[in-house]
Amino acid sequence: MSVLEIPRIYFKGNVSWDPVTTNNYSVNYDETDCTTILPQNLPTIQDEVQAFRDKAVAQIGGGSWNPHGTYRSSFYDTAVCGFDRGHGTQTDDPFATSAVNFTGMLVDLEPFGSVSSQLYFDSMLFGVEGGYSIQLPRTSRIIARQINFGRNKSGHVAVAGVASVIWTTCFAKADGLRINALDSGILADLKKALEADDVLGLTVRFNAYRTVYYDNATLTNGSPAMAQEAQQLSDKITGGGFQPNPARSLIVGVVGLWRKNEPVHEPGDRALIQLGSAPAVGTASARCNTDSLVIDLSNSVPEVDVALTKQNLGSLSVVAVDESGMVQEELGSIPYTSYDRTAYEASAGLVTLPLAPGMAKKLARLNLQVNTVQGPILREQAFRAIALTPNFYVDQETPTSASFQVYEHGVPAGNGVAFQLNQMSSDGSKVEKSIPMTTDATGIAKLSLPAAAPGITAYVPSFPSQTMTSLNTQLDTYMYVRVLPADPQIAALPPTWPNVYKYVLSNWNAMAPCMDNWLRLDDPEQIRAYTAVLKRLTDPAAFEHFRFMPITRDMSAGMRSLLYAWLDSPKDHDAELPSRVRLLKKGLRAQTAHVVQQQEEVTLSLATMTQAELSRSLRGGPKGK
Repeated sequence: MSVLEIPRIYFKGNVSWDPVTTNNYSVNYDETDCTTILPQNLPTIQDEVQAFRDKAVAQIGGGSWNPHGTYRSSFYDTAVCGFDRGHGTQTDDPFATSAVNFTGMLVDLEPFGSVSSQLYFDSMLFGVEGGYSIQLPRTSRIIARQINFGRNKSGHVAVAGVASVIWTTCFAKADGLRINALDSGILADLKKALEADDVLGLTVRFNAYRTVYYDNATLTNGSPAMAQEAQQLSDKITGGGFQPNPARSLIVGVVGLWRKNEPVHEPGDRALIQLGSAPAVGTASARCNTDSLVIDLSNSVPEVDVALTKQNLGSLSVVAVDESGMVQEELGSIPYTSYDRTAYEASAGLVTLPLAPGMAKKLARLNLQVNTVQGPILREQAFRAIALTPNFYVDQETPTSASFQVYEHGVPAGNGVAFQLNQMSSDGSKVEKSIPMTTDATGIAKLSLPAAAPGITAYVPSFPSQTMTSLNTQLDTYMYVRVLPADPQIAALPPTWPNVYKYVLSNWNAMAPCMDNWLRLDDPEQIRAYTAVLKRLTDPAAFEHFRFMPITRDMSAGMRSLLYAWLDSPKDHDAELPSRVRLLKKGLRAQTAHVVQQQEEVTLSLATMTQAELSRSLRGGPKGK
């Protein structure tokens, strides 16, 4: 992508991850039916919801680490750290050190896995409004790809702390992108570059790594310290109050141009695929500019200790090879000082090699390769098929289609490129069907999605040189499709509060206790009071918005239909008392009945007393004394 050309801006900092983790497990959630699995045979639905919440707390430490999550993900202590205007990494610009602000909602399309994460948000801001700034209204959600499960070798890792991941999105000029350059040279360069006809806007790509849980970087899975942290969180929640427990990662990132025909959600550059040889290095991407070759190693070189020292692979040589693997061009070398921790943090893992005049044209039909003294560690895969919508939601019985753009050496391919689209199980572990595909004149191949049944499916392209057995995030591109159930039986239910709560709202009331802080999902009076807001937030047209409800994007059409029918119906005062008020009234009725019984007993007793006994009782003396 054009973040690998100039001008570009670098940033680094931290990001927090605060998802609810309870729905990551099939014992708690049905990802096909989009329903929370509540305990059964309890007296009331309220009891079932509370029992589910209690079970979620009891599961802390077994992989689940955040039952009180808010789903929010935010940058903090994140700022611009440099830029490249064609003379290498620099920091001497008034825009350098400007803050980077971002908050989104972290949602997995396929909750049981780790490869379909996405961030829903409304905008991103570099700098400050009114001063040096890049203001970026959303064009598309941010997508996670190329997860590297071999990234952190420090030994001090917990849960997903071993992994790193590339996050990408693009911002269109047409959607209100604004740059306030003032006297900043790098912002002026970027603003000028946006005027080109083939530039659609800007790309933001960042790599998240070194993830820490319980705010403790020394934890390891299965350790006594991890168990102690889990128990402390459980005790805090049991003690009452709202207790979110976000994880935190380091990030390095880059801002650059977004040109026509480039993917929106993931790198579309020349793909340098991880080879099986040791030492393991994650897949990279590269771009041949007129006078330079830029390689993105942001997701590639592992760290070896808690100080985040980069593994020393020695000097890396970069060559171009033909289809037989024979070296055709020597392109240069990358010393350790160009990819160690200092260099990584300064330029987001991007390294640049100069190219001789005319070399870029020669490289157009050769494969790039990166070698250590032990042999090749990365080699270009010439063809890549990338879904135009990598995380795809569709309603059941709403046929649609998905498109894949095929790239050859990082540029769109032409007509007649054949490949297989492997329809896989939702966990990506097995191929269920292979579908032959062929590109049209624009290099695009389309797939019909009939959406006959609800469920989640992975689609993984492969080319003749590849053997496909299971999804490998370092080797493969992929698309996830989630078909949400129609649920006509729920839509047909009478629009009463008991039905709306049981079949719609209890799902999220149980799964996301964080909602208690904003809207009591078990309180019909509150729900009715926010009718207009709820309709706006649950409108399918607002699906991409930060505040869309439910955050997990798993409300079926039938659930929405029943909810709206109830919101539009007259209030049923007896049926719509909040559960806690209903219990209180029940208690008051029981207490009143007890008082009445006591009064009747006293009246009967008084009726049988003599005058003397009655007189003594009024003075507090015992009967008959």
